[in-house]
Amino acid sequence: MAVPRETTPSTAFLRSHVPRRHPSAAVLGEERMGAAVAVDAQHVLTAHYLVMGASRIQLAGADGRPRDVRRFRVDHETGLALLAVEGPPLRPARLRAEREVSPGEPIFLLTCTSKGERKGATGHVCMVGPFEAFWEYMLDRAIMTTAINPGLAGAPLFDSEGLLLGIVSLSLAAVGRYSLAIPIDLYLARRDRLEAEAPDPSRPARAWTGIYPQAYDGGVVLTGVVPGGPGDKAGLARGDLILSVDGQAVASLRELYAALWKRAASESISLQVLRDGAIRVVEVAAGDRDEFYR
Repeated sequence: MAVPRETTPSTAFLRSHVPRRHPSAAVLGEERMGAAVAVDAQHVLTAHYLVMGASRIQLAGADGRPRDVRRFRVDHETGLALLAVEGPPLRPARLRAEREVSPGEPIFLLTCTSKGERKGATGHVCMVGPFEAFWEYMLDRAIMTTAINPGLAGAPLFDSEGLLLGIVSLSLAAVGRYSLAIPIDLYLARRDRLEAEAPDPSRPARAWTGIYPQAYDGGVVLTGVVPGGPGDKAGLARGDLILSVDGQAVASLRELYAALWKRAASESISLQVLRDGAIRVVEVAAGDRDEFYR
């Protein structure tokens, strides 16, 4: 498949610097590098964890010229981040918003391996469907592909016409599924919110408990908790088997998250857990993830 040349100028390289004291630094590191794609002349889109907590972000377009990052907004629900940049205008990618992504479609991703080098990979969409991860993250429609990412995360995923389908967020270990992309539809649905100078105070934050759950033998077990997070403060611990949320039985990550997200930040959530052969109820004061990782 020929890669349309028009896609290369829309890609960008970014490097972020995160203070050691930030809650994400212990897991994600203090220096992070990634790719991004211009969605208009002054905004680029990337994976949120690349810039979460950053005190300084360096961004260079495909032309090698640096751009100052004026502001950035992280969206934990989608896993995207939008950066507002100043300097020479970027050449934006063309967004695909009207046609559904279908399994079997040819795709390619274009990413950075360093500030001055771009690499691509081709493949096909192998699945469009639900995805859950262990950091209280869930998508109803994620794009899984057979393309192996040859470089950094945050890479744009294009169709055969050079239209932007999504942002490559993760590498997958499943056979035949090598990368996961966040659909561009999610960005378009939240574009106004991401471009706003300040968060909307009237929008309630979704409940966040700061736990790392994993599906295990027909149930959900905790593999850890975020230090200083709501679950940690409430006394949840690694090895706890979660049986129910507010009296609602849960047996999968999807069921767990759906039950948790019925609540808002600052509300109390009752988790019934099995620990050391005994059932106990742990009351968790749900937190605001945006505030915790600001």
